Amino acid sequence: MKKNNLTKKIFYALVLGVTMGVAFLFLRENLIAQGKESVWNTINSILFQDITKTEGAKSFGIFYIIGQLFINALQLVIIPMVFTSIIIAVTSIQDSKSLKRISYKTFLGFGLSSVLALLYASIVGMVA
Repeated sequence: MKKNNLTKKIFYALVLGVTMGVAFLFLRENLIAQGKESVWNTINSILFQDITKTEGAKSFGIFYIIGQLFINALQLVIIPMVFTSIIIAVTSIQDSKSLKRISYKTFLGFGLSSVLALLYASIVGMVA
């Protein structure tokens, strides 16, 4: 049971993030429909506003800042980690047929997951 603890935490965080995102979408739509756009603009400036743009110069943009830090940290870590993992894996394989088979599966898996991620992001981007 202890082994799946991290997986459960990641799943709960994912569900919480999606739930909060949908809740804020509904909150925005309800506030605007009720004519309380100024309340939404205040919430937006505190939590979501892009502080690098001129309209966000006086905003906090807490989630924007956290999101940018997260993305930059991923970019900093992912490329060296993937490169190192590939180098270690390739140097540890002695049989060339195994290397060929694993390479095809790796590129196919990477390509398929990239296409699915782009498709999902495009659909979510069009809906939101």
